[in-house]
This record gives sequence, structure tokens and C-alpha cells, in this order.
Amino acid sequence: MEEKVEATTKVRNKLGLHVRPATQIAKILQKRKAKVTLTYKGQSVNARSIMSIMILAAPKNAQLKIEVEGSDARLTLEELLSAFTKKFGEDG
Repeated sequence: MEEKVEATTKVRNKLGLHVRPATQIAKILQKRKAKVTLTYKGQSVNARSIMSIMILAAPKNAQLKIEVEGSDARLTLEELLSAFTKKFGEDG
């Protein structure tokens, strides 16, 4: 069954969405089926693409909208929100 969920989250790590968080987001999505879109300042990108995430250039404290669509949408969203909350394992 297809479901669609969305949430807004804050970029908490000090360097914003740089290579490491972008890589971790892509890695989370490798084991998921859902289609994930990140939106920042009106620009939306496919969250499976590390380059696309970096193009958003979302700095620390940026508000990001995460839209997830697919059979595992809810689980995927929970895992992504958890990664943002934990600052992708980064200090500061």
C-alpha cells in the first residue's frame, strides 16, 4: 500500500547538509523503497542523490521539508528524522 507522509525538520549539525550528512541520507535510502524529496527555500531535490542534496546548500538551522512516498514511507521518514536529530553523528 502506497502512503505519503511529510515533516519539517531543522538542520542541526554545524556544517549544514555537506558531504557526510548527504552520504548518510543516501545510505539510509538504499535499503528503502520510498521516494524521498527534500525541499529547502522552494527548491526540491531527490534525496537519493548526494549531489542534489549538496546543491540545496542548506546551512545549520535551515528548515527542510521531507516528503516521503511509498510502502515504507513512515519508517523511512522516522529514520531520516532520527538522523537529523542526531546531527548525523557529528559533534557540535
